[in-house]
Parts: sequence; structure tokens; C-alpha cells
Amino acid sequence: MVLVFIFLAVLILILLLAFLIINSSLVINIKELFVSNIPEKQKAHYKIEISLKAFKYIKWIKISLTEEKVKKILEKPFVKIDFKKLEKDFKLEDIKVLKKLVPELTNLDLNLELGLESPIITSFIVASIASAISIILPHIIEKKDKFKYANIRNINMMRKLDLSSSKYKYNIIPIFQNKNLYKINLNCIIQLKMVHIINVIYIFSKKGRSDKNERTASNRKSYGYSYE
Repeated sequence: MVLVFIFLAVLILILLLAFLIINSSLVINIKELFVSNIPEKQKAHYKIEISLKAFKYIKWIKISLTEEKVKKILEKPFVKIDFKKLEKDFKLEDIKVLKKLVPELTNLDLNLELGLESPIITSFIVASIASAISIILPHIIEKKDKFKYANIRNINMMRKLDLSSSKYKYNIIPIFQNKNLYKINLNCIIQLKMVHIINVIYIFSKKGRSDKNERTASNRKSYGYSYE
């Protein structure tokens, strides 16, 4: 009888945890990120806070990462990331799957200074980045703020609204010194619903199993013909 109650308690706990996860959002808060190759006294640094919020308000898990913590984690022998394998496995069609994550930007404060050896290329790249941000931003900002950007059609209008807003600001500045230089200051908050993350993980895992089965089938065929 005691085992039955323990089993029921564990089952209820698992169901509650699953319900909590499904109704939670993954919140990635990037604070005071600074990266630059311009000789300065200030060193590169960042702080990332990753948390889970249930129903957008109840924060029940929180992890803080700094540059020092990330270095210590990556130095551990059991943490190995094969970037070549990731690059090989990742295909252009996978971008369509990643769109299902539906990221939501709730805060943005970006200051980017960029310079290349050619002033013409610098001007082109800076204008392209600013245009890309102005096009993408209205689609990923928080739902309640979308109506403010619904009728924006040019970069100047976007910048004016951004400058008057405390939530979404960005400034892209060219550096004309005939050198490859960059300086990035970033604060932003991105939210992803756990339901969408679980869905994408399921799609990739299903895709991985199908690819593995296809490779196994092709190997069997090759072995079959080897006896002829």
C-alpha cells in the first residue's frame, strides 16, 4: 500500500513538473555584453542570466553565467563541442525548423561600431545591418509593442521610435580608419516558449533517427551487392 502511495506521489509530481515546463518560457537575459578589438582599457565581458518563467511571471529556475564560469565549464573534459560535426550536420533546410521557435524580444539596447579596410564596404555593411534590424525587429518584439511598429517602412522612422523608446534601441556606427575594427555593447532579453523548444527538439530527433536509418539501409545495400 505504501508503494502505491509513493508511486502516485511520484506520478503526480512528474505530471505537475511537465505541466509547469509546458507552460513556461525560457528567458535569456544578456547583460552588459562588451566585445571589441579596439585597444582599450576595458576588457571583454558579459553576463547571461537564463531562467524559466511559468505563465510569464513566476520565475522558478535561474542560472547566471559569466565569462569566467563559461570558461571553467568548457575546460571540463566531459564538455566537448564538435563544431565541425555541427557544421556538417546542419543544413539550410534546418532554418525552417528553427523558425518554429518563434523568439520574442522584450528588450534591446545595441551599440555597434564597425569598420573594414575599405570605406565603401564599411558603408555598405553598416547600412545592410541597420536595414536588416529594422526589417526583423517588428516581427520578433513583444506582442503588446508590435502595434507601435506596424506601419514603419523606413529606417529613419524606426530609429526615431527606437530613440524615444526605453525598450528597443540600436545604433550602428561606421568606423572609417581603413582597418578591421569592431566594438559591441549589447543588452537584450529574449523569450522562447518551452512548447516550441520541445517541438523543435522532437523534429530534430526524429530527423536524426530517419537520417540514421537511411544510412543504415544504404550500407546494407552496398554490402548486399558486394557478394555479386
